[in-house]
Order: sequence, then structure tokens, then C-alpha cells
Amino acid sequence: MQNRRTGPVYNVGVWEFENMTGRLSLLGIVLIFVVGSVNAQVENEIAAIRADVNLINKNAPKYDKKTKTFDDLSLEGSEVTYFISGRGLKKIVAKIYGESYRSTVELFYSGEELIFAFQRIERYSMGIGTEVGRVEETRLYRSGGKTIRILSGKGRLKPGDIKFTEAEYQLYELSDDLKGRLDRG
Repeated sequence: MQNRRTGPVYNVGVWEFENMTGRLSLLGIVLIFVVGSVNAQVENEIAAIRADVNLINKNAPKYDKKTKTFDDLSLEGSEVTYFISGRGLKKIVAKIYGESYRSTVELFYSGEELIFAFQRIERYSMGIGTEVGRVEETRLYRSGGKTIRILSGKGRLKPGDIKFTEAEYQLYELSDDLKGRLDRG
């Protein structure tokens, strides 16, 4: 059968339409289940990271501590404290000072791999030593060698977004730099 304006006309029975609609509904339900399952897995990984961080903080007084100052990490200097157990590096706390900010960064490790980073930057309103005009906080969670979540302020950065990539790079680069400065001898 031909339609003069649109070409061939196909009879789609009610059964075929309902079957197709049912398949699409089933596909939607499966997708919702898969996305929910992935989110649940990420939440479980984050809960495990938080437990590790809490345990590291609880045991911090028992770890060997090495504190160093570095003049080349920022314009106004920095103080870095390494927390080391017999099994390796557990935590780094860096206080970094600049002309327009002061920053505290806490980096946590499991098996020498970065698992969590917390950075608090206090930006001075009018230069060094003046009151703090703005505070920025960033939290980075890593599992299996990859970043699974970054929180910036009260918001969650989306993977693939430039802000996500920049925050990940900056914190991971700082972690590598500070780890490289540790004299393990």
C-alpha cells in the first residue's frame, strides 16, 4: 500500500506497539537499576574511605612524624608534616602560605596510594595578614587508582567537567610533589 504524500504505509498492529512500549519500559527500569547500583557502589566506596581516614586520624599520635619547611612550595613558605607507620606513608598535612591566601591540605594514603584529600583555602580580602574574605573547601575521594568524587564547597563536581579535571590535577600533583619531598632515610 502506498500513501501518495509520504510513501509506503505500514500497518503496525496494537500488539506490536504494546510490545515495543513494554520493551522500552523494561529497558528504562533496567537502566534505573544499573545507575542506582553504580551509585550505591560509589557510596559504599566513600563510606570505606571515610572509615580509613577516621582510623588514620585516630592512630596519628602513634605514627612517626617528620615536619619540614619548604620555601619553594609557595611565595610565603610552607610547613609540611608527614605521618608514617611501619607500613608506609599514611598522611600529609601541609600548611601553605601565599600573598593572598593561606591553605591547609590534608592528604590520606592507603598502601602509598592517595585515597582522600581535603583542602581549605582562606583567601585574604586585601592581601597578606588581612581578614579572610572567602573560604574554599575541596574534598577528593579516590578508589582503585581513580577519582570517584570531588566536592567543592557544597556542590559536587561532575566527572568530565573542566573544574573536576582541574581540582583532580591540582590535588594529585600536590600529593605527588609532597610525597617526592619526603626523605625516607
